Amino acid sequence: MMKPIKQKTFTDSYLRNLTLYVFTAIICGALTGYYFPEVSKHLETVSSYFFMLLEILIIPIIFIAVTYGVSYIFSTKNAFKIVSQMVIYFLIITSISILLGIGSGLLLKPGANTGIIISSHRALPERFLTKTTNPLQISNYVLFLLISLTAGVLIGLSKKKNDILKVIDSGRNLFFKLIKYVYIFLPVVIFCNIAYGISVYGINTLLPLSKIVATVYLTSVFFIFGILGVITAYFKINLWDFLISIKEEIILVVATSSSKMAFPMIFDKMESQGYDRKILRLIIPLGYNFNLAGACIYLSISCIFLIQFYNIPLTVKDYFWLFITISIASKTASGVPGSGFLALMFTLSRFGKIPTTDLALLYSVDRFMNEARSVTNFIGISVSAAIISKLNQNTISLKNDVS
Repeated sequence: MMKPIKQKTFTDSYLRNLTLYVFTAIICGALTGYYFPEVSKHLETVSSYFFMLLEILIIPIIFIAVTYGVSYIFSTKNAFKIVSQMVIYFLIITSISILLGIGSGLLLKPGANTGIIISSHRALPERFLTKTTNPLQISNYVLFLLISLTAGVLIGLSKKKNDILKVIDSGRNLFFKLIKYVYIFLPVVIFCNIAYGISVYGINTLLPLSKIVATVYLTSVFFIFGILGVITAYFKINLWDFLISIKEEIILVVATSSSKMAFPMIFDKMESQGYDRKILRLIIPLGYNFNLAGACIYLSISCIFLIQFYNIPLTVKDYFWLFITISIASKTASGVPGSGFLALMFTLSRFGKIPTTDLALLYSVDRFMNEARSVTNFIGISVSAAIISKLNQNTISLKNDVS
């Protein structure tokens, strides 16, 4: 018996052309921000409310993904192997990212001879000055993640696990449909976001601090095509083909400056490519908190910039503690756009040897570095899920398979 042909909906057709709409929005937003800066400065509100709405919808999807992934661990004989692979991979990749960022900073010296007079720039916005440096307050996602993990464990131990997971899966499909409708307005939001950014910061902001921006981008590119390129080649994954296959999601991350905005789309995309959905639902959500290579690179280079800017002498022991501090702080860098800068504030306050009085220097170009940070995070998370899924594609043995 032939399966009925699935009728294409308006949202499905629209999302297939989303890349074109996003490019159009970016160009129009840049032109509007440049030629009509006063009007564009009032468009930030649109982006703020949209991200708040999307965050509300994405949070249940993250909860569902984590609980599903963790409960799945209780249904497989090689659970310890998968978790071990994930932990080891995350630790190795984030450590390499931090060392790469520190090394790039020491080699390229972005903070030396900037020609900037200390304290001659504007102060940080009020919203950052009122933030505390408590890591849980910087990233409520940490606490939410713990709740999700606990729920996953309880479901995994439950005798009615299969029935619960079926209900959870239905909820996931519902939220995915809602987000598809919300994404219809995404080009408008991107237009407002780009117009606001150009009108407030402008390209001229980059000139005195162009070296640190270039250092972050060059290091991120080297990490993606160098480090990840070697790793994916070892596991017989064509990195270029993989990146092309998720190009729509990458463009979305660039346009919104947030890796989490592509969170709902990457599941369906990678599942359609044959990667195991149960592993994806475990690795990807946890990767958003524990495998943020872009944040590690950004934090490392920013710290080295300030060390060179103030000409602060550090010992080998100091660099070791800086490495540890960044490792901890990078776990707070997931969430809404700009959360990486809050993680930087946390890093500096905990490390204690770098002044924060001129932190507005980096904030003035943070928006430009945020794109590199978010894209690197997203690609790193996606690649990790692909690798661990590939490692276990022939060894997964379920006691109970939930469709």
